[in-house]
Amino acid sequence: MQVQHPEKAVPSVMNLVEADYSYWTLGYAISLQGAHKLVAAEPFSKMLPVDEFLPVMYNKHPSAKYMEYYEPRDLKAFSVEPLLLYPTHYTGEPGYISDTETSTIWDNENIVTDWDRTHSIKTREQGEISTDAQNTEALPPQAPIETSSRDEL
Repeated sequence: MQVQHPEKAVPSVMNLVEADYSYWTLGYAISLQGAHKLVAAEPFSKMLPVDEFLPVMYNKHPSAKYMEYYEPRDLKAFSVEPLLLYPTHYTGEPGYISDTETSTIWDNENIVTDWDRTHSIKTREQGEISTDAQNTEALPPQAPIETSSRDEL
């Protein structure tokens, strides 16, 4: 969801918009055709975090440098509005962790990096991470999920 300008609504589909560049990759569904496009781009040969890779593949990433490594960039990406998923922590809040914001280019085994969460400098600085969501009071009360509906997911 973009704050600066609205995303383009998908005609005749309520609450669906064409995804623009996103700063969060919280949840997604991928069709088989979309999965084939992602794999065909050979992402493991050009390591890029998934929240950067996906917008590159649907041609909405602001960095031309990232975009130049991947062709074609014709993945179709959509979002819902209002959003269905939200982060439990935002940048700077206690318990916030990012696997990508403190990353460095890792092309040399001799260079120390911060990619291993168990030994991460940022993790040690933050202390123990809470397993409970920090924004539960902002969420509407949830009805318990019946066993039968959970089995259908």
